[in-house]
Amino acid sequence: MPPALRTFTRRTLTILTLSTATAAGAGYFYLNSGPAYPPTTHESRRPPPPWSPPPRAAMIDALKRSANSEDTQFDILVVGGGATGAGVAVDAASRGLRVALVEREDFASGTSSKSTKLVHGGVRYLQKAVFELDYEQYKLVREALRERRVFLQTAPYLSHMLPIMLPIYKYWQVPYYWSGCKLYDLLAGKENMESSYLMSKGKALEQFPMLKSDGLVGAVASTTTPV
Repeated sequence: MPPALRTFTRRTLTILTLSTATAAGAGYFYLNSGPAYPPTTHESRRPPPPWSPPPRAAMIDALKRSANSEDTQFDILVVGGGATGAGVAVDAASRGLRVALVEREDFASGTSSKSTKLVHGGVRYLQKAVFELDYEQYKLVREALRERRVFLQTAPYLSHMLPIMLPIYKYWQVPYYWSGCKLYDLLAGKENMESSYLMSKGKALEQFPMLKSDGLVGAVASTTTPV
């Protein structure tokens, strides 16, 4: 064999041997080395069932047993599960008291289900206080205004100020409603949200185009508090 061919063959065999060894080593390393970040597994768990109150019979039995032992005795018994009763029960329970609430029907099934969803500001009491010269009704107005302000300060996520408009279709009602609203603003004092004001017929129709325009005189705008 010529020397040149012998040298070429030796060099080719060397390259093939190195290539084969490199490929074999890379394959072995790939097959036997695990991933840099092994996958994590989480145990599958069924979520706990939602809380549900005890059966009615069990709750009645707990009420009966509460009279026989001081350990099971309730601190407060609330009669009625409407807006007021439920609020009293929640407030008392949040203060660490053991509370029992009884309701003839379902929660908020009576008057609370037909509520206007407005925080009562005592306007009706103001009318009685003026026409009947009743000081007790006046005190109710002051109390309602104060509690409305407290509600807005302590639970702004549940309520907010909302402008409302009362359309007027008789001329004599303009001074009647306007004077009543301004007297209410005066009594509210620092508890007032925004002062009431008169609106012309054109302004009222501009704000509420679907309002009945026949006989419309104007409107009175004030502020209330929806829940």
